[in-house]
Amino acid sequence: MQKIEVYLIDNTTIDININIIGVGGPPPPPHMRGPPPGHHPHHNPNMHPPPPQHQMQQMQQQRPPQQRPPPPAPPKHILRVPTAIFDENHLPSVLHQPNPMTPEAERQARRRTCRFIEEAGQRSLRMPRVAISTATVFFHRFYAKHAFQEHDRFEVAMACLLLAGKTEEAPKKLDFVIRECWKLRRKAQQASQQRQLSQQGGDESPASLSGVSPHNTGMSPSTTSSSKIDIDPKSEEYIRLKERVLLLERIILHTIGFELSIEHPYKYLVDCVQSLNKKRLLEYSKIPDNGKNKDKSALNALMVQDLAQNSMNFANDSMHTSLCLQFTAREVGLTCVYLGGKYSNIRPINNKMWIELFDGISIEYMTSIALQILELVQPKKGVKVVDSEMAFKMIRKDLEEMSRLEKQKKEEQGSSEPDAKRQKT
Repeated sequence: MQKIEVYLIDNTTIDININIIGVGGPPPPPHMRGPPPGHHPHHNPNMHPPPPQHQMQQMQQQRPPQQRPPPPAPPKHILRVPTAIFDENHLPSVLHQPNPMTPEAERQARRRTCRFIEEAGQRSLRMPRVAISTATVFFHRFYAKHAFQEHDRFEVAMACLLLAGKTEEAPKKLDFVIRECWKLRRKAQQASQQRQLSQQGGDESPASLSGVSPHNTGMSPSTTSSSKIDIDPKSEEYIRLKERVLLLERIILHTIGFELSIEHPYKYLVDCVQSLNKKRLLEYSKIPDNGKNKDKSALNALMVQDLAQNSMNFANDSMHTSLCLQFTAREVGLTCVYLGGKYSNIRPINNKMWIELFDGISIEYMTSIALQILELVQPKKGVKVVDSEMAFKMIRKDLEEMSRLEKQKKEEQGSSEPDAKRQKT
């Protein structure tokens, strides 16, 4: 036992008695005692003592050398395939069993539902253009990992509109979204029924004509045949639909990995048009009728307006395709500027090619994007067939000419560019 004096702040002292083990105090308890001297933790009295050092060296020399595995080879440089590569033949809806869809049917399902999203968001819900485009991107990303056979596409569209409104700071109430979307679907079904009656018993059903099926929409046959457009908010069908839309909203969030920040082609489209106008790199190949009597400044303003408007229209049409899964927003925006320029009879100055005005996009990518958009908008209603066909033929011819010149240029330089992302089916 040892006594220690501790001085406090007020110069008072206290005595503390401590036991120092091994100095003079009592022995420690058995569980705190160390092993006896010379003890080895793995010692076994039944085992023979180890051989001397010189015998160990002789035994190691006599032992045959072990065959060690060869060292791993240095990693080779692997070309990473871009994650945006898109193959229609490997989509979940096409691979779904036992009732797979064809790639063409899958594209048609996307287009019809995207038209529904645009109609519901623009006219019924009064949502901004960016929110509608965001909902469309959510829809495309969702069905890139899920099959159309697993979830009703119109219910998914409602959930995408609901989520996009929150993302783009234009929220809409769930009840309002369900009522307006239901009303829009009912109008489409009634129009299909009228077309069927006018055809006097055609082979196609109203569901196939409008892309809406009573079994695929959650509507009962009695509700479908009824002339009532609005849904009763107190009905069981409304309650079940509300629960499904809320559940699908959570499924969409998990499917897209909570990636809510979406880039659209509009930003790059506007920046490109402004840059080309600032550098004075464009001119009319054929002055329109409303610009023949204008001076140079007014004609340039008209050219910029036509280019921006037509490019924006092509960008809106591109949202009905799966281009947002295949290419970046910048690549789609630049291609829409090219299509808008060709459709507006605008060309680069000094006989340059359009591809020479764009940075960061190859002719293969631009050709693939342009052909997919043309495939969508060519049979579009409300456009003069003769003018549209002539414009599309000129665009295809120009794309072929640019591809030929770019290929010849690459052969001379000995460089190679990646192929287009989309595999034509």
